[in-house]
Amino acid sequence: MKKTILLLISFCLLSCFENEKEKKELVAKNPYLNQNSVTVLIPQSLWNGKVGEKIRETFAAPITGLHDCESVFTLMPIHTNYFPSDAKVSRNILILSSSFKTQTTHVKNKYAENQNIYTIQGKNQEILLNQLQLASKEIMNTFYNSEINLILSKNKINTKLQKQIKKQFSVDIQIPTEYKKGLQGENFLWLRKEVGSGYNNMLIYTASFSALYNKNAMVTNSLFIRNQVSKKYVLGKTEGSYMITEQAYYPSFHTTEIQNKLAYEMRGNWEFHKDFMNGPYVNFAIRDNKRKRFIIIDGFAYNPVHSKKELLFEMEAIIKSTKIL
Repeated sequence: MKKTILLLISFCLLSCFENEKEKKELVAKNPYLNQNSVTVLIPQSLWNGKVGEKIRETFAAPITGLHDCESVFTLMPIHTNYFPSDAKVSRNILILSSSFKTQTTHVKNKYAENQNIYTIQGKNQEILLNQLQLASKEIMNTFYNSEINLILSKNKINTKLQKQIKKQFSVDIQIPTEYKKGLQGENFLWLRKEVGSGYNNMLIYTASFSALYNKNAMVTNSLFIRNQVSKKYVLGKTEGSYMITEQAYYPSFHTTEIQNKLAYEMRGNWEFHKDFMNGPYVNFAIRDNKRKRFIIIDGFAYNPVHSKKELLFEMEAIIKSTKIL
């Protein structure tokens, strides 16, 4: 009897492991589950017209700051009425269909967890295009934030680093275990993660309100602060070399929010003075009203081979977990 029970337990455990393995293989093989992908269910005629053009313009726009042309989302169009089962489990689904009703609806978790389905309906192309223009910002933000939250939910936290950052900067950040502490200063911390033939790097430092708001030249001041910190801490192999913001192109800069705090987002490319390394960066300055300062977290990637899009997106997700204590 005992042998039978043990055999049954062993069989159940083996079945669980096999099921888990099958799930992982399914995720790995299903292109509709790739990070930052959007499944678009749309008739071929609409996809080839202005509606499709607007979808590609909005969701597949090039990412600011990348020399390699990589889009914000990878679009996965389906042009039939039949919705394949592997596509149904997509996290981000956009459906466009002809109907006498003019409406845009949003349904969550219909076929899978962490799923958002937007359906846009209208009786002709002009109405569909108008509905898409009205709803595109909301849809884009929902899909984008959903992917950010998914990354954060999968991360295992480096609690030791998390505690150190709390003590040093009075902020809580979900730093994954793969990141290790690098150089540290009185008001500075460098975190680094090895990625294949390169690194993901995050610099944490602070700046006063007056430093960023001086003469209302926000972008100029942000660039100056970034270059000053980089010159001091991010040095190259060649004597006299250090990281600077790429001078050939002006960075993108806009206002946003992180954990309900005002923040400024800057994106562009970095390079080395007297050296040949370069890559993209994303820089967030988060306003800390309590201490009249900005917490600045600068993520910059260096990897000649790996997709910079994925590297930057991971660091952006980590930065957006920042809570000022």
